[in-house]
Amino acid sequence: LDYGDTPPPRPPPPAGAGGGPHYNPYSSPPHYGHYSSPPRQILSDTTDDENENPFEAMPTPGQGPIMLAAHDLHQEVRQWSSKDNDIIAAAKRMAFLMAKLSRSVQDEEGSKRELITISKAIAEASDEVSRLAKELARECTDKRMRLNLLQVCERIPTIGTQLKILSTVKATMLGAQGTQEDIEATEMLVGNAQNLMQSVKQTVTAAEAASIKIRTDAGIKLRWVRKSPWYY
Repeated sequence: LDYGDTPPPRPPPPAGAGGGPHYNPYSSPPHYGHYSSPPRQILSDTTDDENENPFEAMPTPGQGPIMLAAHDLHQEVRQWSSKDNDIIAAAKRMAFLMAKLSRSVQDEEGSKRELITISKAIAEASDEVSRLAKELARECTDKRMRLNLLQVCERIPTIGTQLKILSTVKATMLGAQGTQEDIEATEMLVGNAQNLMQSVKQTVTAAEAASIKIRTDAGIKLRWVRKSPWYY
């Protein structure tokens, strides 16, 4: 064709090479959903949602038994990615909240409202862990695994409710540390927190074991992806 002194029109860019007025509407856009490459089964420490990690180092006994119990749970759940695993996500949230509760309890200038708010959030997360574990247990085809999971998860909501009550009692003692009433309230709160963290830890272990015995048509979307062993 003869365009004379006018340069020929610019051809459209290749499919997928940017948008704008020259974008080819008939090309297939890049897809980042179901057709993307499958996720790796070993994840690095930068792919999870633990940007706020209260356990930069091993807690010392001076930080109190509640902090140690929270760290113990975190040690168990941090080996799993919380991506596509709501049980792990809720358990990690509980460990973080319990660490905050520990600091609030030990702070002589602590806020009563903060202490009660944190304990309420822990109780809500406790209910979430228990609910998800029960859903998983209902779909488990192994009777022994199913009963074990139900046994360890069913006591979590009760302990979580007790935590709210004991935290409210402890909140009334803030500013009066060292009294007999405060010491007793602290001891009960510590025992409760330790029981709760241990029960959640056992539930996570039982849930992971039961997940291998789930019917393929159950519709349970719970992925257990272990992180790289050298992660913190």
